[in-house]
Amino acid sequence: MKISLKWLRYYVDIDVPVEELCEKMIMSGFEVEGIEDLSATMKNVVAARIVKIEKHPDADKLKVCQVDVGKDEPLQIITGASNVFEGAIVPVALHNSLLPNGTRIQNGKLRGLPSYGMMCSGEELCLKEADYPGAEVYGILILNESIQPGTDMRDVLRLNDVVIDFKITANRPDCQSVLGVAREIAVALKKPFRLPTPTYKTVGGNANDVMRVDVEDRDLCPRYIGRVVKNLRIAPSPDWMKDCLKAAGMRPINNIVDITNFVMLETGQPMHAFDLRTIRGAHIIVRRAKDGEPMTTLDGKEHTLTSDMLVIADEEAPSCLAGIMGGLDSEIQPDTKDLFLESAKFRRDSVRRTARALGMRTESSARFEHGVDIENTAYAMDRALQLISDLDAGDVLDGMIDCRDELPKPRVLTVKASRINDLLGVNVPEDTMAEILNSLCIDTTLQDGVLTCRIPSFRSDIEGRADLAEEVMRVYGYDHIVGTPMTGSILRGKKLPERIKTDRVKAMLCANGLREITTYSFIGSKAIDLLNLPDNDPRRQAIVLRNPLGDEYSTMRTQLITSMLTVLSTNYNRKASDVRLFEVSKRFVPQALPLTEQPLELPTLSIGLYGKEETFFTLKGLIEQLLTLFGITGEFNRSNEPYLHPGRQAVARFDGQTLAVFGELHPDTAEAAGIGVRTYVAEVYLSDLFAYEKSTVLYRALPRFPAVERDLALLCDASLPVAEIETAIRAGGGRLLEDIRLFDVYQGSQIEDGKKSVAYSLWFRSSDGTLSDSDIEPVLTKIFKKLQEKGCILRT
Repeated sequence: MKISLKWLRYYVDIDVPVEELCEKMIMSGFEVEGIEDLSATMKNVVAARIVKIEKHPDADKLKVCQVDVGKDEPLQIITGASNVFEGAIVPVALHNSLLPNGTRIQNGKLRGLPSYGMMCSGEELCLKEADYPGAEVYGILILNESIQPGTDMRDVLRLNDVVIDFKITANRPDCQSVLGVAREIAVALKKPFRLPTPTYKTVGGNANDVMRVDVEDRDLCPRYIGRVVKNLRIAPSPDWMKDCLKAAGMRPINNIVDITNFVMLETGQPMHAFDLRTIRGAHIIVRRAKDGEPMTTLDGKEHTLTSDMLVIADEEAPSCLAGIMGGLDSEIQPDTKDLFLESAKFRRDSVRRTARALGMRTESSARFEHGVDIENTAYAMDRALQLISDLDAGDVLDGMIDCRDELPKPRVLTVKASRINDLLGVNVPEDTMAEILNSLCIDTTLQDGVLTCRIPSFRSDIEGRADLAEEVMRVYGYDHIVGTPMTGSILRGKKLPERIKTDRVKAMLCANGLREITTYSFIGSKAIDLLNLPDNDPRRQAIVLRNPLGDEYSTMRTQLITSMLTVLSTNYNRKASDVRLFEVSKRFVPQALPLTEQPLELPTLSIGLYGKEETFFTLKGLIEQLLTLFGITGEFNRSNEPYLHPGRQAVARFDGQTLAVFGELHPDTAEAAGIGVRTYVAEVYLSDLFAYEKSTVLYRALPRFPAVERDLALLCDASLPVAEIETAIRAGGGRLLEDIRLFDVYQGSQIEDGKKSVAYSLWFRSSDGTLSDSDIEPVLTKIFKKLQEKGCILRT
């Protein structure tokens, strides 16, 4: 919130440098986002009177002017402007001056004659017509003739001010106003706070005889105040009001509109002024809009309303979006004679929903969304009427329309001072506590160590002892907090075993060039359809959220593959050529639907790969590494997942338990996911993987004797998985079989249909000595016997 220093000084005496003021405000909990010195943009520019004008001897379009800049001797300045004349008061940039547009002016020569400065136009001073009359006229800016030569232009333009930008937190809606910030400054500087006391004259009559107000939806509008002003005298606002509005970033318009904006900024209470003649039936109705009801707002935009939006309407149509913006028809015009002035409290969530639905964000809606004080509505109305009266902008009628129920009773908190000190860990004197709270307009009495605090209505953020302690400490000073060493034994936390195991998994995958991703645990209701699972598949039995952010986050996922496919698709469509990703998260599996107990939260790993070098066996290798990492020798068999390629998928099991499912993505699934390359995915069930970990690590000495290698070429059915062949070989090889490696699989013209040839290298080794053929032959015989049971024969 931007506030000028001059404006703040109306309510509190500020006698410290602006930097010190900002430091004190920061220490009391108010962040300062910026300080803008308005005078710093212009230097050494003064008002001057043109004493004499002569034609330049060597240039037809140039004029040689003698100007009085308040010094003993006039200065010579050459200009090409046609609108200057003798006796005119104009702005002059002297030697070594700075203009707001960043231009620096030095003495120079024009066609051989010296020029000791430059006369300035409104454009060169970055002025608009609203800043100074005649600023947008072509040529040199002609100033008011009453201005004395030599007067600093910063004084003429009222630029000797500083604008401070305070960042107001959401829990302090009272400080969305100049009065709220000034109140805090008064406390920080230990100065008295001057709250304006509105007084104004009325001309008789009664607003209730002129207007009628009905509030149909009190739940959305707990208070609505209206007053009537007759015989408006619309004119420009005084300079002091214009300066305040411009410093806050608002454009002055006229005295009536500016008063409503000024009061909103000053008190934090938005107001709206209706042209009385546009209120049909002289009847204001505060109601919910009708579905499909149209309305055009002050910005000229047309909106279609819904029944959950609150409007201020007359007897025919809406005239204002409650708390957001007025209607175009109700706008104050130059010929408006009578007005109806509104000050109300609207429920914050109603304003927020309407503003968001219509894509509108205004100064008014921002304040209502944070919350306004229900008692401040009357004060703001009186303050606006005071300004109307003081500026002679209209005649105020007697009588106030006030539609409300009983106002909330003042909240009273009673707390022991010692309990506040216990919470703070600092010994703040009891009298000091009471003094601080009273300075914050919290009416506090101290008796027998007990503080009785009457909370003002504008401090809705104070709810209990902790809030009072915070108020005391931020004013008392955080520098009073002294660091104290910890006592007692030091307890150091440690990771849970599951976390340690998960970290090992992540480290292994990262070492293999995979990058970790994190996705939401929620997926769309139709996301599971991407996997082509049958209707009775347990993974379709998902938990549906009651109040989701949207359909894309409406279901708790029972698998991680769809989330991985979304990330892979995004990378593919953004031209990432080689991608290796993994995610460790949880699947949420309901034990019954509808829910009767908490669902199972199962830790799961998903892997996704695509790229020129990626194959099915790349992914299989990663799964094998994972199993080896936990000392597990898994069995690999074909799986039957509908979202995977029927010939390039597998399942890893141990002791009959499925540990992982992986393979190449089915072409139909890849196309539906928007991925145009071969893609490989895996889902690893970490809870089962961790459960089968073999924690015992066996160490053995390096072999002292050489290994004996034998190659086997086998002929078997094409449908026989090589995993079963390897199991048979290991079963027959016994303790002498050290390693086994597949090096060839062949199907072709030399092999009969329905058969395939597989070739293995076998390594045998003994720790007792070098093996001979006689040692190997019995082992090979056992291996051949096991292979024959699988239907394998030796190729010769």
